[in-house]
This record gives sequence, C-alpha cells and structure tokens, in this order.
Amino acid sequence: MTILELKKMMMKAKKEDKTKANALMMLVDSAQKIAKEKNEEVSEKHIIDAAKKLAKMAKESIEAGMEEAKKELEIYEQFLPKMLGEEETKKIIQNIIDEIGGKNIGEIMKRLKQRGDVDMGLANKIIKSI
Repeated sequence: MTILELKKMMMKAKKEDKTKANALMMLVDSAQKIAKEKNEEVSEKHIIDAAKKLAKMAKESIEAGMEEAKKELEIYEQFLPKMLGEEETKKIIQNIIDEIGGKNIGEIMKRLKQRGDVDMGLANKIIKSI
C-alpha cells in the first residue's frame, strides 16, 4: 500500500463514512510524520508503523470505555501484517531457544521483533511461562 492509495481511500471514505475517513486521515498524518522524522519518503513500512501506533491507542481507548474506538481499531488492523496465533508463537519461541541454546529473554524478544508477525505481548507471556 502506498501513501497515494491510502489518500485515495481516505477521499472516498469522506463521502461514505466520517469515522473511517477520520481514522484514515490520522493514519496518513502519522505515517507522514514517522517518515519525516526519519528523513525518508513515506513507504509501506511507515504506514504499518503508524497503524501499529494508532491501533495501540485505539485499544487503550476501548479499555477506557470508548466504544466508538472499536471501528477505528478495525480500520487500523487492516493495515497490519497478520499476527501469528499462540501455538505458532510457542513453536517459534521454542525454536529460537533451541537455536541460541538458552533462555536469554533479550535475544529471544529481539529475534521475534525482527519477524514482525508476532504479537509481542503474547510472546512475553509465553516466554515467562516457559
């Protein structure tokens, strides 16, 4: 997904759904800000990073009782890579432990973060249980 495609989606949503339009506008702005901070052109990575940040904020809003944030969260999650489930995450963690020959939590988390498809909160819980 490019920033231009994202902007087109936003313009189309303005006519149909204000909540979606606002969420996409925040995503565009956030992606542009992230890219500008790194002195780079906006890429898909920046959009994903922005979606992660905004999804986290939406989850916090939902926990605070703001039900309207659920729709925003659904929109942001469309731009995130599919996260692995608990079983797949356990297998990956066990493979990393076997590979590095120990339970160095810092090294395990570093390798998981590089993948990009692992929910770090879930991974943290699994590692602590192991």
